[in-house]
Amino acid sequence: MRFSVCTLPTAPWDELVRRWRELDGIGFETIWVPDQIVPRPGLPWLEAWTMLGALSQVTDRARIGPLVSPIVLRNPGVLAKASVTLDHASGGRAELGIGAGGHSLDHRKAGVEDWPATERDRRLREFVERVEELWHDPDLAPPPVQERIPLTIGGISAPTLRLAAERASRWCSYGGYNAQPEEAAAHAHGHNELLDRFCRDNGRDLRTLRRAILLGYLYVQETPWRSEEDFHLVVERWRAAGMDEIVWVYPPHAAMPEGAVEEGLFERLAREVMTAG
Repeated sequence: MRFSVCTLPTAPWDELVRRWRELDGIGFETIWVPDQIVPRPGLPWLEAWTMLGALSQVTDRARIGPLVSPIVLRNPGVLAKASVTLDHASGGRAELGIGAGGHSLDHRKAGVEDWPATERDRRLREFVERVEELWHDPDLAPPPVQERIPLTIGGISAPTLRLAAERASRWCSYGGYNAQPEEAAAHAHGHNELLDRFCRDNGRDLRTLRRAILLGYLYVQETPWRSEEDFHLVVERWRAAGMDEIVWVYPPHAAMPEGAVEEGLFERLAREVMTAG
């Protein structure tokens, strides 16, 4: 199992920089930031791509990117160019996560009408195809530092899974909202079986598509930081569901119920288990 973190942009700037440096030093493979205008009214929340530029300069080894940039807020041409710029700023460490979005508050604050599910799926496919087309456009220079910026597609609809099987390096699920762990893992197992089918339809080696789950208490009500035993139970549940990467919402106490976080456990397990080998 691989482990990464998605750092919430709710702290003062100096604290965010301190967290990024610490997580990079611990050795997490990827440090993500969420891309929304605001999840709920009044919550302090900083903008993702501005943060990513800064993140590229205060880390040395971790891969970095948005998890995920929603098509509601972004233009594919600008996003393609921004991801290439981030790749140069970070010395070839950029990742790009794209999703269909759907958060009603983002739609309202961005002045974008809500789309029905079929329209959202259609727009996501067109958006991803356009970004990849622009990455290979000889008129746009410079090209990325990497041969190909890894693409993560987030979401759980069948059309999104098909798109991930066709084009993504990684598929990322969020499990649901206020979902019970066993039920969410069972759904993820079904999603993975569908992904396998779509990969076979495209002649793709199943092992070339990474399967990730973003775990935060508001999505799936997991409490991995209550004890070391709970951590291993959570990891095994998602391994059995077919996931090979867990992206932890960070900091670990974010939205957790009272008494659900053992002080210092995340940091100890990060060093001794998650990044030890």
